[in-house]
Amino acid sequence: MPIPNKIKLTGKVYIKYIDDILSPKAGDILLLLNDDATNPIVGDYENIKTSGYMKAKIFDELVWQNIDIAELCTEKENKFAKKQRAIDSALLCKDIINERAGIIVNRTYRGHFTMKEYVPALYIRRASNGRK
Repeated sequence: MPIPNKIKLTGKVYIKYIDDILSPKAGDILLLLNDDATNPIVGDYENIKTSGYMKAKIFDELVWQNIDIAELCTEKENKFAKKQRAIDSALLCKDIINERAGIIVNRTYRGHFTMKEYVPALYIRRASNGRK
């Protein structure tokens, strides 16, 4: 099965380590903490000692691919400061992304997804200043 170049957001949003992800569909979003790979306590959404941000991934029928969360949460709702819980930011992002169901996102050359239309650059030969 070929991987699609365009995916429509379903509005279904999961939060990693909190929601059970049994059968995701193409267009589902997964929110996770930026430090999941390095934090000794994975899914530490209650920590108020460090600042950070939420990242997002989209399911493309095969694997979870990166998506630019800044295009979905335009007012930097995905970021949280010290003394703020990450879960509050995650729930806010979840509500915002739920409202964006039906938006089409496009695959870039790296496999990431964005709302912008990807147009591959054409090779343009530079002038050689009359040299042959």
